[in-house]
Amino acid sequence: MARPKVHDERLAEVLLEQSAVIVAKGGPDALSLRKLTDAVGTSTSAVYSLYGSREALLLAVYERALASFERSAQELPVTDRPMSDLFRMGREYRRWALSNPQLYPVMFMGPAGSGPEQRRALAMPTIDRLIAALRRCIEAGELRDAESIEVMACQLWATVHGHVSLELMGLLTPR
Repeated sequence: MARPKVHDERLAEVLLEQSAVIVAKGGPDALSLRKLTDAVGTSTSAVYSLYGSREALLLAVYERALASFERSAQELPVTDRPMSDLFRMGREYRRWALSNPQLYPVMFMGPAGSGPEQRRALAMPTIDRLIAALRRCIEAGELRDAESIEVMACQLWATVHGHVSLELMGLLTPR
């Protein structure tokens, strides 16, 4: 006779959501399993049963943030209006961040123990989409060709990211 499942998918989801809140507020080091399980009302054995380790749980939080962002703000349909597509990318970036304030900061921390190189590699699909959108604008004559499209992409990303971060901190009034 099979043993009944003690920890279910609902609990896995609650642990993941609460972990995201804790990590967003204090960074990956703020996530202690005792603090998490006390907040959720379960035991540390639930975390180990469902995720295997604290590090695996942190990776799941990071992957959730990245997947949600990509699905909602990056995988947008391409139209015959490249500049409009580029602006839509920025608007969707902002919309996602404001709708997911607990996940937004998690994306930029990267998985537990990751360094700048690994985080850059993980962010490349996002940058590649932005570069492709800029390239389409240049090809359509809507932007001047830049010496370095990668620099242009980073400047644009930094501008949108900075604006969104300031807005999330309450330092800008949304319009």
